[in-house]
Amino acid sequence: MLNVQKEIIQEDKNVKRYLIKFDKQEIDNAENQIVRELNQRYTFHGFRKGKVPKKVMKIKFGEDFTEMVREILIEKVENEYKDEKVLFGPYIESFALDNDYAEIEVLVHEHPEVISTNFEELKVEVPTEKEVVEKFVEDRIKELLEENPILEEKNDPAEIGDLVKVKYTVLNEEGKELFKDKESEYVLYEEDQRPMVTDLIGKKKGDYVEINREFEDKKYLYQITVEGVFKRIVPELTDEIAKTLDAEVNSVLELKDKLSKEGADSYKAWKDDYVKNYILANLHKHVEIDVSEETIDDFVEKTLERVKQNGKYDEEVEKHDGEENYINELKEQAIKSIKEMTIINKIAEENNLKVEEKELSESIHAFANMYRIPHDKAREIIYSNAEILGNLMWDILSKKVAEHISKNIEIIEIENFEEKQNEENKEEN
Repeated sequence: MLNVQKEIIQEDKNVKRYLIKFDKQEIDNAENQIVRELNQRYTFHGFRKGKVPKKVMKIKFGEDFTEMVREILIEKVENEYKDEKVLFGPYIESFALDNDYAEIEVLVHEHPEVISTNFEELKVEVPTEKEVVEKFVEDRIKELLEENPILEEKNDPAEIGDLVKVKYTVLNEEGKELFKDKESEYVLYEEDQRPMVTDLIGKKKGDYVEINREFEDKKYLYQITVEGVFKRIVPELTDEIAKTLDAEVNSVLELKDKLSKEGADSYKAWKDDYVKNYILANLHKHVEIDVSEETIDDFVEKTLERVKQNGKYDEEVEKHDGEENYINELKEQAIKSIKEMTIINKIAEENNLKVEEKELSESIHAFANMYRIPHDKAREIIYSNAEILGNLMWDILSKKVAEHISKNIEIIEIENFEEKQNEENKEEN
């Protein structure tokens, strides 16, 4: 804590302006720190290294010395608020320095007062476990059968849905063979628009195809020979087929039982995640706060700065049919975000919810898997970027708060969940 005089000079709800006064001792401490650092870094003619007195330093560096004192005192003020849960700030509004004192005016947007919450009115609708598990089993069996078709060789040209086996050679621009007689096979799905797939449609066994491809400004020639065309016949599910789909089962019933257990586990994980996300998305509707207009304006101004820096301002104004509509939309976003930040911090503090090292490590591991990079590299990236680390920790804390809220709300399982959601989305649009 700073050993300084601190008083509120202006207050509007959660917005406070403080006057922080440093006495002569604090200024001397800052000046002495600067003298020590300068003596370590520089050698001055006529003085032994490290022995230049403060008075000489002040003369030699002039206004720069004063600026260094200013930076140290401001850093002390900023550090004072670093561990406090402020919404925005601190912003340094003015600074005055004399020989005997320094005064700094600081603006802080604290978390606004929470007037009321009504989380008990939150209701989350989810599909029934039976409905989800049945769909999971049905889809997985369909996938497994699709992945394990009966192949029937054909002499007719390849069609959508067929499997084509090929042998190909790849040449670079100079005609050098990079790969020779590589074997591969392709299922001709309609949505797969790769040349290697589309150019095989209509080809028969023994046909020859050439495809020109370009990667990273380098050209390659693919010389392809069709080795065989096969009709893919999706088999009927029988006990014998079930054994080929999963070596651990001996019948259709056993396969369905095994998939049902997988589906139940999947449903539980999905449901937990869905409920948390639903709560977080609707938090702002169940919280009332007493927030200053200055805080809302600050949020809007910062958003506009980012949008303009990214060259997206005109696009956003056009999208919202005018600047006024866009500003109003940003104000609504501001209130929503401020409510979320305030209530999440409040609930976390009241219930001692914190981000544990293990949870952070698990999130870093997930980050590494998502971007397919080593765990150590992911950790280095995250810890070297305060914004990424902050976002990751906030996501963990938010989910913990949502889990805490979920214990006291109604979660309703409903049938035909997907149809109902589609109808609600149509009504909203």
